[in-house]
Amino acid sequence: MKAACIALSLALMAAVAAPTQAAAPKTPKYTVHWLLGHRNLDFFEEAAKNFKKEVESRSHGDIAVVIENSRDTGTDASPEAADIPLKVSKGDIEMGHSFVDVMGGMDSRLQAFEAPYLFRGNAHMEGVLDGQVGHQLLAQLRSRHLVGLSFTYSGGPSGVASVSKPIRGAQDLKGLKVGVYGDEVNAAWLKAVGATPVAIRHDLDGIAPMVSEGALDAVVITWRNFAHTNLQTSFKYMNLVGSTYLVSVTYANDRFFDGLPKAYQDLLVEESRKAGRIERAKTIQLNEESREAMLAKGVRSVALTKAAKSAFMAAIRPAYDGAIGKALGRDLIEKIRKTEDGTVAPVVPSELAER
Repeated sequence: MKAACIALSLALMAAVAAPTQAAAPKTPKYTVHWLLGHRNLDFFEEAAKNFKKEVESRSHGDIAVVIENSRDTGTDASPEAADIPLKVSKGDIEMGHSFVDVMGGMDSRLQAFEAPYLFRGNAHMEGVLDGQVGHQLLAQLRSRHLVGLSFTYSGGPSGVASVSKPIRGAQDLKGLKVGVYGDEVNAAWLKAVGATPVAIRHDLDGIAPMVSEGALDAVVITWRNFAHTNLQTSFKYMNLVGSTYLVSVTYANDRFFDGLPKAYQDLLVEESRKAGRIERAKTIQLNEESREAMLAKGVRSVALTKAAKSAFMAAIRPAYDGAIGKALGRDLIEKIRKTEDGTVAPVVPSELAER
């Protein structure tokens, strides 16, 4: 009996002294490859990382999120990036993230954000993106085997940077060669004011060389992208800021999404929308920082007077009656105009939220 007790004591001591075996990592039941259709710059990095962390944590390891960039060819939206929506719709990739002008090939209504002065400012954008209109736009992607999850800025309020003269009205755009993403909506309103749209897609690095070659007089761009590409060496003026918006959409393959348990479907939607709000707030702040930096370097910011804006809207009305109305649908245009302002994330100062 005594010997047995001694043996048991020794066994217990050995067990306590033995190094604790680390639990084997849990094998995820689902893997989400999320392919981003543009450079993962400071706009989206924080939001994407937060999405991955929250989805993996809240699914208790059942879902693994692998975030990847499209193959970088030196541009923000390479030909490979333009292929992402189709790859996701076919089920080659579980999730994608693309600029709306790229997505416009699947549904032209997503080009609404490039219709000039359709949106009143950042707060109105929040009301649209997180409200009924935004949800309807996302739901319409179902017909293309995609589940629309959320919107991000990935750019936000755009203006028209000009090389040699300020744009104080529609007449100042006449005859200018203006770089745009290349879809029908942003081409239509420029043609209406007598400008020539030049498709540059999202090739930010190609803008300055095109100016030097005389191929561009102006470009549609955000403050952040203007600063990031050091365009103050080529452009003297930033005009019409907030006339259009650079927006992206996050989406998933419908068969993959529908194969998830309902709780995990809801998780992807919830965390994607949360990531969108984080990114939009971050973008507003980055644009303001970039604006201040560019003004300090001599770039002039030009705003339209109330009368000039009314005249500008009259000048582009034929585009709304024609190509823009056809691409977006008059019903969508009216719904956007009637949408009430939403709430911008509280980290954004109120004076920026109202712009």
